[in-house]
Amino acid sequence: MAIEYVQKHPLTVLVIVFTIIRLLIANLINLGNDEVYYFTYAVQPDWNHFDHPPLVGIFIRIFTVNLHCNQEVFVRMPGIVAAAVNTWLIARCGQLIKNRNTALIAAVLYNTSVYTCILSGIFILPDSVQLPFWLAALYAMLRCIRATNPTDICRHLLLTGLWIGLATMSKVHGVFLWFGFIGFIVFDRRGLLKSPYLYVSIAITALLASPILFWNISNDFITWRFHSERVVISNGGIDIKSFFRTTIGQVLYANPFQVVIFLFTGRMVARGLSVADAASVALLYWCSLPIIACTTLVSLFRDTLPHWSGPGFVGLMLVGAAWADHFISRGINTLPKKLLHGSVGLILFVFTIGPILIRSYPGTMSPKPFPHTGAGDATLDITGWEQLSPAFEKLRNDDIASGRMQPYAPMVVHKWFPGSHIYYHVAYPLGMRTVGVGHLEDLHQFAWLNQLYGHVAPGSDAWYITPSNNFSDPAEQFAGQFERFEKAGTITQRRNGQVARYWFVYRFRNARRGLGHGR
Repeated sequence: MAIEYVQKHPLTVLVIVFTIIRLLIANLINLGNDEVYYFTYAVQPDWNHFDHPPLVGIFIRIFTVNLHCNQEVFVRMPGIVAAAVNTWLIARCGQLIKNRNTALIAAVLYNTSVYTCILSGIFILPDSVQLPFWLAALYAMLRCIRATNPTDICRHLLLTGLWIGLATMSKVHGVFLWFGFIGFIVFDRRGLLKSPYLYVSIAITALLASPILFWNISNDFITWRFHSERVVISNGGIDIKSFFRTTIGQVLYANPFQVVIFLFTGRMVARGLSVADAASVALLYWCSLPIIACTTLVSLFRDTLPHWSGPGFVGLMLVGAAWADHFISRGINTLPKKLLHGSVGLILFVFTIGPILIRSYPGTMSPKPFPHTGAGDATLDITGWEQLSPAFEKLRNDDIASGRMQPYAPMVVHKWFPGSHIYYHVAYPLGMRTVGVGHLEDLHQFAWLNQLYGHVAPGSDAWYITPSNNFSDPAEQFAGQFERFEKAGTITQRRNGQVARYWFVYRFRNARRGLGHGR
């Protein structure tokens, strides 16, 4: 009976199985550096934020029931739910460009890519909430170019503008979809340039994304200036290390087995051989290759993050699925099936080994000596933080009871990381004000959070916590800003019975001036 159900409803089974896996992993590991940072977006909703548009914070707030359910799994729920929706969406796109087998293969590829399955499927990032809108936009574009009824063409043109606008309000590189669609129209569907609905659609996107512009006008275009420093090509010459880091990272995030599929697909298409509807294939390439090429090009000159190009690989999955189906359905080549099996095997390996390594590795992988214990061990970013809060709470309560510290003394942070961890795991659940003290380029959203929590008043005291894996000496970091710094205690994190890192807790005494005013 179960086998019969799987055969009749393979897509449903795929969604259920991978959703269960994602829920389990989301409960097993702590939030990562970026995830705890985006929690601040939910605490302080705005039209835009220092780094990104607001939708990731809005969705966190919705899925945590207005911040009443703040456990990791609820904070990550937008990405987990989106991954299930995206599996259905990519299957719809696959069926549209070819057939049901292509749809199922595309769904398998989506759930075996490290980027779509884990990075944006378990973790909560702007990418997590952007991908449903990205896929919906691809679907609307595909429906538009395949429609013969003028009414259908107009409707899907307008939907394209809606979905791209929402994708852009999740992460600004959603505008790459318009670059791709317009490029396709110019070369393949010039008749659409005469349609007023195309320009109305562009206007819909502009209207939906306009809060980003207006917020930046009010905030000195800080988002533009921040991101331009990350992507504008400098005069420092070619950076080969950055290029290889980004290229290798893109391959690993996409899943190396899938990259091989994409290369074989591209070779077949370049030879003029058909894998699916030619116009659909052309559109998907137009919506995929520009963002991948742009990320790779920038990496030649500046450090980049390989997941920037992640959404571009979604279109390649669809074309790759059509290529795989071309051979599998005819039984003329076993390579596509082997590559699919390899893709599934790799993601299952990551699912198994990753949580075990993160939770059970004895101590730390870092060779750094005290007081930098754990420095460079990336697994510590997502494990062990639950050991900090109860230990600090006891220390704080004892100090309040003895009169050493006032109950309203705030927590001070000087940088978004690890400040976001301190905020999410300690200050927020304890109801402590958190004040960012430092430079804007270090504080990021905490500079705006000061509008909510106020500042450290002259003559008052504050708390400060610095982890050994990202140790910052308070006497150097806050020199001249407080009268003195007292070591309040050291909290030890153990993993599998061995020391993984320390958290050093300090009392800051007598602020010499008001600190931490908002933007």
